[in-house]
Amino acid sequence: MKNWAKQLTGAVLVLVFALAVGGFVMILRAQQGSLASTMAAAHIRAVSPPDGATNVPLSGEIRAEYMSRPAKDPTIKLDPPAGVTLDNPHWDGPTFVIDYHGLRDSSLYHVELDQDDSAPTGGGSDVTQTGQHKQNDSTQNGGHTQIKVRWSFRTGSLHAVTPKPVVSVTPKPGISVTPSPSSPATPDLIWYSGSRVPGTIAFNGIDWNGKQVKTLNRAGTVQSPDGRRIYNSMTPSTDIYDADGNRAGTVASYSPSMWADDSRQFCGITYQTGSAPRNLVLMALDGGVRTVGPITLQDLAGKPVQEVALAACSDLAGRAVVVGASNGFLWSMAMISLTDGSVIYQTKYPNPPTHFAASHDGHYVAEQYGGASATLIRELPGGNVVGQVTGITVQGFSWDGSLVAGGIPGNSGLTGAEVIRWQNRQVVWNRCGCPSPVQVSVIAQPDGSKLAVATADRNLVGTLVIVDANGAAQSVPVGNQPFRPLF
Repeated sequence: MKNWAKQLTGAVLVLVFALAVGGFVMILRAQQGSLASTMAAAHIRAVSPPDGATNVPLSGEIRAEYMSRPAKDPTIKLDPPAGVTLDNPHWDGPTFVIDYHGLRDSSLYHVELDQDDSAPTGGGSDVTQTGQHKQNDSTQNGGHTQIKVRWSFRTGSLHAVTPKPVVSVTPKPGISVTPSPSSPATPDLIWYSGSRVPGTIAFNGIDWNGKQVKTLNRAGTVQSPDGRRIYNSMTPSTDIYDADGNRAGTVASYSPSMWADDSRQFCGITYQTGSAPRNLVLMALDGGVRTVGPITLQDLAGKPVQEVALAACSDLAGRAVVVGASNGFLWSMAMISLTDGSVIYQTKYPNPPTHFAASHDGHYVAEQYGGASATLIRELPGGNVVGQVTGITVQGFSWDGSLVAGGIPGNSGLTGAEVIRWQNRQVVWNRCGCPSPVQVSVIAQPDGSKLAVATADRNLVGTLVIVDANGAAQSVPVGNQPFRPLF
């Protein structure tokens, strides 16, 4: 079906020889790997916080327990680095310890431990650079082996369990305003509009197990990532509704705008004039606006003026991804800090991608180059290409960034939808002939591993399927009438 099978059967061995202080540099990449094999290569028994840990304190210690103390101390970094302090590195027996401070609550962090091992461990088949955490990453320099061990954890929340007002909204005449969102008992929701009864329309909120939780007669058009709020993006409205249909806020009318991944605010772009300078702003649900800073993309000489759009808005990671495009092609991209407006990463595309998608936190982006050709997975803010998939137009990533989902391109349009684990190009779920959709929409489960994939044909009749990381799929009965996902 795809060429990836041929690619997997061939050994992926990339030799890069460059003149350096220590001699020649050799980079080895194998096809598969795991955190466990990388830790074994670095002689590490355990790490703390462990991979995938949740509710991690905002200040504490990162620990790496070695089988025996290495000749050189490792170095440790955290991504995103904004506001993070690492200090007091020391040894506790065979365990390397470093203190951390300044982490944000309810945020995903990636740890990178860099070990310069003066006694190479061999075992080339264990050396690889793979997906989300790039867990097996080794560089040999002269007589040394440089091993990178990467894992992730999520911090806990500082917010009190007791319900409290989140926004303060000045009431408009004739409109009832509720200052708080839905009850804390409301689970994360997936919303779609439609009805199994012809001639009627309802807004349906289902949980991530496919159970119907809410039904509204009216709502907005774009749900928040957690589905507990819905934005009515239809001009001239700027209203926000909660999951019970009550008005819960309003946002400034900047366009284009995008929900932040904390579901509590928006990123927006100001257009004071038809050209630069443009500003990136954060918009609270009480109508307040904070200017983050100017958007300065790298323009290519002789190219049309770029239209700026948001690809990711992450309050959890403290950054946004913006792209500049014209005539259907992407010419530039930048990652901007939401804290101080500084440019964390930027690039321009002499060979422009035709399609672009980003993970919720901007840690990964997918760049598709022409039709059904290769899509590159790039890690930010490093800018390195860490993977490649073919035969899919990526519309979104899972929350942890390990899965991509989107449409299957054919000769005359899309022929289906699928979910792929991009690190090893494994097709986790596939549905061909949906019937042939003209659009595929994707939303990730916050703090989870599931994806909701909606497809629709030209008559807006289609399917809604919830897919987990193991490929188990649950179809939501949306009926055979037109329906529209609110994502």
